[in-house]
Amino acid sequence: MGDKQLKSGTALNVSVIVWFAIAVLMSPLTLKAQGTAVQPAATDDSNVRPPVTKADLEIIARARKILDSPVKWNRADDRECLAGPKTFSLYCALQMATVEVGGKAEHRGAALQEMRFVIDEIAADRNYDHRLMRYNNDPTTTFADIQEVFRITESLIALRLKGASPNREGSTAQLATAPADSQAKPAVTKADIEIAKRARQILDSPTKWNRQDTQDCPADAKTFGLYCALVKAATEITGAFDHDGAALREARKVIDETAPNAKSYKARMIDFNRDPTTTLADVHKLLQIVEERLTKQLSEKPVSK
Repeated sequence: MGDKQLKSGTALNVSVIVWFAIAVLMSPLTLKAQGTAVQPAATDDSNVRPPVTKADLEIIARARKILDSPVKWNRADDRECLAGPKTFSLYCALQMATVEVGGKAEHRGAALQEMRFVIDEIAADRNYDHRLMRYNNDPTTTFADIQEVFRITESLIALRLKGASPNREGSTAQLATAPADSQAKPAVTKADIEIAKRARQILDSPTKWNRQDTQDCPADAKTFGLYCALVKAATEITGAFDHDGAALREARKVIDETAPNAKSYKARMIDFNRDPTTTLADVHKLLQIVEERLTKQLSEKPVSK
């Protein structure tokens, strides 16, 4: 079967891309001091749209790395970004990345503004007063949603840097589907195969299977769903967890192609794991298919000359 587009936990529309590329909103930046609550000036324009630079792409990539695991996600953001945190909200991950890349925090920097506009589009009916904070804290927001917002924002900034002129029928509208497979697909390594194998070992008994899996994976967990088993396996084998690693991407693809109820899933691995029709044998079979596919992909990888 052919590869399928990755789907977000939040339904996205092509209008997101078109809206971004044609908006022209410009005004001065407002700065935020790190470690303090945000205090916008009286003239602060929440819809300001500064010009983007390559540094903004670096900021999004770095923030995504900072927030690369559910265990690092702070779901109770208050926009107080203190030094030395163990967990990060969406807002504070962006502010930390902005400081690391640009040397100072920027409350209305281009990277943060572009992400606010993404949230405006995908959560247009929620009327958040503080978009980054409220979307982060919204109980309906999943970790997969957070990662998808990063992906879309990165794609839109790249588009603005290229100076593309969008139209509703043109190639700009295809941006929503292209980056996940063509721009950010990780290369398969032996470690990815070991992750799939190790996840199957972690779930080697019905007593270890958590049918009510979430994307919060405590380090001291005794039971695991499909997603958290992959998180634990990746952490054990590589020392870190990549939400878009090859093993997880392949697992999502297999679910898309084989799960009878896949079309109704929002967060595929979570919903597949929770599906009343899914058995532990189904989970094992899924991981086995992932392992076999990754092994095949690695064997077909061109040899560098």
